[in-house]
Amino acid sequence: MPESFEHRLRSALNTRPPRRDAQQGARDAAVLIPVVERDEPALIFTVRTDTLPSHKGQISFPGGSIDPGDVSATHTALREAHEEISLDPDDVDIVGELDTFPTFVTGYNVTPVVGFIEKRPALTPNPAEVAEVLWVPLSELDDTTRSEPGFEHEGRSYPTEAWVWNGHVIWGVTARIIRLFLHRLAEAGLVESPGPDPWLDWTPPPVPPRES
Repeated sequence: MPESFEHRLRSALNTRPPRRDAQQGARDAAVLIPVVERDEPALIFTVRTDTLPSHKGQISFPGGSIDPGDVSATHTALREAHEEISLDPDDVDIVGELDTFPTFVTGYNVTPVVGFIEKRPALTPNPAEVAEVLWVPLSELDDTTRSEPGFEHEGRSYPTEAWVWNGHVIWGVTARIIRLFLHRLAEAGLVESPGPDPWLDWTPPPVPPRES
């Protein structure tokens, strides 16, 4: 009997322990990568509202800062997903984590947590934070939808690699997380390789000192 996608996904994420690189002085954060097994595996993204104080209108995974009361990155990711889109933590089977990486410009150390969801959940976006929920088939995050850093879309230039799906531009930190995820899946033969990493030769800008 062939292995299920969930089992293969779990195996792919647990072939090695995730790295925990961190930027000194940055805040710790976590996001949930919700993988839903529908007719084919799909990822859940959120479109941020235009009323939020930062990253207005951008596409992201559910997540946020790790609060003092959170016991782990997984706890944070599940809590934020419930607050943002009412995803029931009991519906999510945590299958692994990706490498923690610093965002440099925004000053966060982000840990992506991967959760598998067997059936399509009923979601209710928090209108204060989420304008729209996107269900993106994993197979459509490939070179046909990927753009190199510096591309232009509808008169705007984007400084990072991005995936353009149904007119939605997924860029910035979220694009970096997608690349990390696809690399791990490609190593296990679950998806095609996302290609050379444009961040390997990228030099981060200096982090300005924080006001006391």
